[in-house]
Amino acid sequence: MTRNGTNSWNVSFSHISWLERSLTTHGNIAKMARHDDLVFEIDRCRQVDHLSVICLNEYTMGLTTVHRVIHEFGKPSIIYIGGGWCGYTLQAKEFCLAEGIGLYVTDEMSGGLWADEYWTYCKRDKNGDPAYHLGRSVASDGTR
Repeated sequence: MTRNGTNSWNVSFSHISWLERSLTTHGNIAKMARHDDLVFEIDRCRQVDHLSVICLNEYTMGLTTVHRVIHEFGKPSIIYIGGGWCGYTLQAKEFCLAEGIGLYVTDEMSGGLWADEYWTYCKRDKNGDPAYHLGRSVASDGTR
């Protein structure tokens, strides 16, 4: 594993290392490099293209945070926000779809890396409708 600095996003080394292992063992990744602690540059085999992946750990990824990512790192190909407990707002997902940015939790990442139009990949429910990982808002008293 590569140690290459710290980050202002408070993403732990273990979380970054998990994504790094996931990318290095993914069947559609030919080459990978990491920089700025959170940014993975990958080349995909089947599509013969290059993607930039930002690794975050956001409980609920909102549109403001998506804009912060773009401001700090430029427009990424994919924003990875963490495990199945994480989610994103509908506004963040719709913005990313319109901008051609994949916005994924762990359960969506592998499929997104196989998809030709990686930003549109999503799991589907039993009716074939998109099964997005929409975050739950939390009230000020901590209840949902």
